[in-house]
Parts: sequence; structure tokens; C-alpha cells
Amino acid sequence: MKHRFIQTTNFIQCLEAMRELSRLPRDMEKMGLFYGNAGRGKSLIIEKLAIDEGAALVRTLGSWTPKQMMIDICEALEIVDTGTTSTLQHRIIDELTLSKRILIIDEVDTLFMNGKKQLLLMIRDIHDMAKTPIILTGMEQCDKMFKKDTHYYERFSRKVKMGETTKHDIEQLCLNADVKIEDDLIEHFFIRYGNFRPVKVLLNALEEYCENNDLQSASLNTFKASGVERINAK
Repeated sequence: MKHRFIQTTNFIQCLEAMRELSRLPRDMEKMGLFYGNAGRGKSLIIEKLAIDEGAALVRTLGSWTPKQMMIDICEALEIVDTGTTSTLQHRIIDELTLSKRILIIDEVDTLFMNGKKQLLLMIRDIHDMAKTPIILTGMEQCDKMFKKDTHYYERFSRKVKMGETTKHDIEQLCLNADVKIEDDLIEHFFIRYGNFRPVKVLLNALEEYCENNDLQSASLNTFKASGVERINAK
């Protein structure tokens, strides 16, 4: 298979929301919340967005102290990471204000689960002072957790709930295959599996079968004849 990043429906929605935040006037709230259940490709999407949009990406740690969080953010922004917690926070604010870079804090669930609300408030303060976009990402329960704090929740100008894999996503994945995947097989993959992970495994095995049998395309009948579906048999 070709190793091409797949612009899934979730990726496109997050990209659009991220760019919308960047275009908002300075006096508007610019926080974003991207959330969803496991298996939605959040980590890959966030990494791709950070690279393509030049954002600073930081992943939370349960062991974070206020100062360590500030140090990690400074490292992501590639600025000096020495000094007091207050000094570091003000340095981050100055850098974001000047550079207009987007800051992404991934896996904020960790802060909720470890009683680190103080750190969330410090992130909010950075946003309020720098007036530049900050995006928080996490699992689906994040939305409910933030709703309990109205003052925080109101700062989210853009929220993206990452949904399940769509048929379009499966089609894009199949375009990466070394053989043409026919429409009826794409439909089967979507209805039967509806997720990238098992389909990737099946496609790799199907490619090998097609190569051994000198086939340039694979239909549902080809797939059934190959026997590769037994890989996912329970």
C-alpha cells in the first residue's frame, strides 16, 4: 500500500475549524475543542494539523506541575524554558502574541482525571492574554466536563466532535492500495468493518493475493475467493 495521509472527514472538519479560529478578529474568543471516542484517528489528525499549519503541539502528562507544563509549552514553541512559572507563562504569552501561532494541547482528559484544573485555568489565562487560538483535544467526555464550567466552555468558538469512519474515508483508504478496489468491495468493507484498522490489514493481505494471481483489481467476489477475510474471523 502507498503510505499517503488520508484526509478523512474528521481531518477536514478539524482543519476547517482550525483555520476559522485563525481568521477570527482579535477581540473574539479563539479556543477550540476537538474530541471523540478512541479509534477516530485523533492522534494522527492532530500531528498532521500541527505540521501543516505550523502549530505548537504539546501532549499532557498526569505528572504535570504548573511549571513543568510551562516548560513543555516553551519547548514546543522553541523558546527559552528557564525561569519561574510566572516568567515562563508570560514568555509564552509574549511569543504567541508575536508569532500568532496556534497552540494545541492534546489529551486534556489527563488533566481532568488527575485533578489538574489549575493547569486548565492557566491555559485559559494564556489564551485570554495572547488572543491567539488554543485548541484542546481529548476523548468524548471532554465536552461534558467542560460544560460544567460555563466561563471556560463559552470560550470555545469552534467545537468538533470526531465521528465514525465514513464510506468516503474507506474509499480514500482503498485508493492507497496497489490494486484497484471495486465499488462492491468498498461497500462491503464499510458495512462489515467501518473502521480503518481491520480494513488496512485485509488490504495488505489482498494485495499479496492479487500479486500472486496477477490481478490488477479486486471485487467482492475476488475478496471472497482469496480467503483473506479469515484474518479477522473470530
